[in-house]
Amino acid sequence: MMKRWLWMGMLMAGFGAAGLGLPGEARAAALTASDLSAAAVGVANAWTASADTAAAEHYNPAGIAWLPGAAFALDYAARYENMSAKLGGGQGTPYNRANPRNLASLYATWMPRGGDWGAGFGLDMPFSLNTQWGSAFGGQAQRTSLDVLHLSLDAVYALNSSMAVAAGGDWYGGRVDVDSATTRFHGTDNAAFGGHVAWMWHPSPTWSVGAVFRSGPRLKLSGTATGAVSGSASTTVRLADVAQLGVARVFADRWRLEADARWEHWSAFNDLNVTGATGSEANPLNLRDAVSAMVGLTWFWREKTQFRFGYAFEGGATRKSGFNARVVDGDGHRLSLGAGSDLMGAHFDVAYSYIFYPARTVSGAFAGRYKQRRQTLAISVSKRF
Repeated sequence: MMKRWLWMGMLMAGFGAAGLGLPGEARAAALTASDLSAAAVGVANAWTASADTAAAEHYNPAGIAWLPGAAFALDYAARYENMSAKLGGGQGTPYNRANPRNLASLYATWMPRGGDWGAGFGLDMPFSLNTQWGSAFGGQAQRTSLDVLHLSLDAVYALNSSMAVAAGGDWYGGRVDVDSATTRFHGTDNAAFGGHVAWMWHPSPTWSVGAVFRSGPRLKLSGTATGAVSGSASTTVRLADVAQLGVARVFADRWRLEADARWEHWSAFNDLNVTGATGSEANPLNLRDAVSAMVGLTWFWREKTQFRFGYAFEGGATRKSGFNARVVDGDGHRLSLGAGSDLMGAHFDVAYSYIFYPARTVSGAFAGRYKQRRQTLAISVSKRF
C-alpha cells in the first residue's frame, strides 16, 4: 500500500510540475483561471456552498470546518482553445497561436476533530492571460502572456456546529511578456499581496450557504524592454477583486443542487502600458466588470460515487468599444459533466467542460469577427486522514 501511494504521489507531482512550471498545449485567453478542482469543474464551478475537499481552500475556506482531521488535494486541468478573427478586406483569418500553461493546484487543510480552529494552505494559478496574433493587426498585439502564481494561508474558526468563517492572506508572483512589432518587454513581480474572507452556514442538514471575497493585488512587473522602448521598463497589472455567493440544497439524500453568482472587478485593469526611460508604448484595455451565474447538480449514485452536471453563463471582461485583441474575454456558455469515486484509499474526480462563445464583430484597430471555443479536462485526487 505504501508503495502504491508513493507511485501515485510521484505521478501527481509530475503533473503539478508540468502545470506550474512548463508551457502546456492549452490555448486560453481569458483572465480568470477558474478550473482549479475537477469536482468544481463538474458542476460548472458552482461550489461555493458545498466545497467538500481540501480544494475548499480556494473555493470557500470556511468549508474547511467540515473537513475534520487533515486533508489534501492535487488537481490538474488541461485546457484547449480555438480562437480566430476573420478580418475584412480580404486580410484573412488569423488564429491565436498562444500556448499558455495548463493548471495544477495543491491544497492542504487541517481541522482538529472537535476543535474550533483550523488552517488551510493553497498553491495555484488563478489568473492567466495568453494571446499571440503575430503580424495580424499590424503587429500591435503580437504576443501577450501573463501568468500569476498564488499562495494562500487561512485561519478557520467554527462559530458553532452550523456556521464557520475564515480569513487569510494571499501572496502573488507574476511574470509578463508584452510584445509588439516595435517593442518587446518581459517583467516580473514577486511581492504582491492581497487578502480574503469567507463564510459558510448550514441552517439545516439539507441547506448550505457560502460566500467569499478576495481582494485583487496590484502587480508592478519590472524588467527589460528592447525596441522603441528600451532598457529598464515596467507595466502595472491590477487584478480583479472577486466576490462569489452560493446556495445549495440537498434533495432526497441523493441530489444536491447549487446556484452561484460571481462578480469580478476588471474595470480597475485599465491598461497594459509599457513604460521605460526611453518612452512608453500604450496598450489601453477598456475592460468592464464581469458577472457570472452558475448552477450545478450532483447525483450521489452510491455512498462513495457521484456524478455531476453543470451550466454557467460566464460574463466576459472585454467591451466591443475600445476592444484590444491582447485580451479576448467575451461572454460564454459553459456545459460541464464529471464523476467522482473512492479508489485505492483516496477519492478521484474527473470532469470535462465545453464553453461556447457567440461570435462577435468589433470595429477599430482590432476590427474583425471573433470566434472562440474552449474545453477543459480536469482530474483531481484528494485524501482525508
